[in-house]
Amino acid sequence: MKQREAALPHNAQARIGKQIMLPWSKAIEIAFKSIRVRFWRSMITMSSIILAIAFLMSIWTSTAITAGLDLGPQRELESLKQRLAVVRRAMRGGAGAPSKAQVEQQYARDLAAARARKERAIYAKQQAIKTATSDEAKRLTAEVEALKADLEAAKSLALLESYLLDRRRETEAVKGRLDTILQQERVKGDAAAATGEAPQAQPEAAPAAKAQAGSGGIGTFLSYMTPTDKWLAVLALLVCFVGIVNAMFMTVQERFREIGTMKCLGALDAFIVKIFLVESTALGFIGTLAGILIGVVLSTLRQWLVYGSPTFSYLPLGSLGFAALMAAIVGLVLSAGAAILPARSAARMEPVEAMRIEE
Repeated sequence: MKQREAALPHNAQARIGKQIMLPWSKAIEIAFKSIRVRFWRSMITMSSIILAIAFLMSIWTSTAITAGLDLGPQRELESLKQRLAVVRRAMRGGAGAPSKAQVEQQYARDLAAARARKERAIYAKQQAIKTATSDEAKRLTAEVEALKADLEAAKSLALLESYLLDRRRETEAVKGRLDTILQQERVKGDAAAATGEAPQAQPEAAPAAKAQAGSGGIGTFLSYMTPTDKWLAVLALLVCFVGIVNAMFMTVQERFREIGTMKCLGALDAFIVKIFLVESTALGFIGTLAGILIGVVLSTLRQWLVYGSPTFSYLPLGSLGFAALMAAIVGLVLSAGAAILPARSAARMEPVEAMRIEE
């Protein structure tokens, strides 16, 4: 009898103390059902994330492209000069000079581009011969023969030198035009930041920025971003954070009865927190990806309208990838962090009080 009485409390305690921990998959299922049921409200919440991340990404994209346009032509010119020096040393020969075969192998891509350019010129002149007069046809035929002679294997170094010289002249022309536009943009930025003062160009600002941004990465963004851009980016993120918190609090208030019902059925506080965190993170992930895409496309289009085709020629894919990664991290952290307080508030709610509230 005593043994039975001693066993009863133990069995009762075992039955009462057992709690079922629902898996993450169930929390994800409930969260996505909630998003589907409250689709338009979820879209409003997501729109604040999209706008904030798109604005942030547009600033970083403009910064990366500006840095690429400022640094890219100069780096290309330096590379062309080095290649020209190697080719000319090989043409002169002498001790320590590279051989013709070594230069052709080292600069095979440039040599292929040089030959392709000559072949296009030959094709264009051959097409012009068909409709030319007899005198013009003779002149064009002589030019075609001269171009074909340049393609001979023995003249490969001369062909390569001519191609690199043309590239250097083209790059210098592009650099001069870009430097003029970049300087005008800097003056406009200074004029917008100044309060009633006449804008003044600062020619030494560009070399200083180049020295700071030479390493790329975050240094490039910080050195090329104006204080106004930094402040606007921070302000956009704060607005996004407040918007998500407000939207999640409204979601909690709308779901008082649902939360109370789940808690009456045995849902633990941790499970309630999981549901809201999954919902906010999912909206943040989708909104962040959309914001990154919109920011990159719109900012690149704007830069293309200002700077033209060099925007794509010197597009800094590495810097843009770094900026997109940073924007994705910021968006996810903001979305998850903004949901913590509303999720904890929902989890701490007493089931009886939640069931009493009328929707």
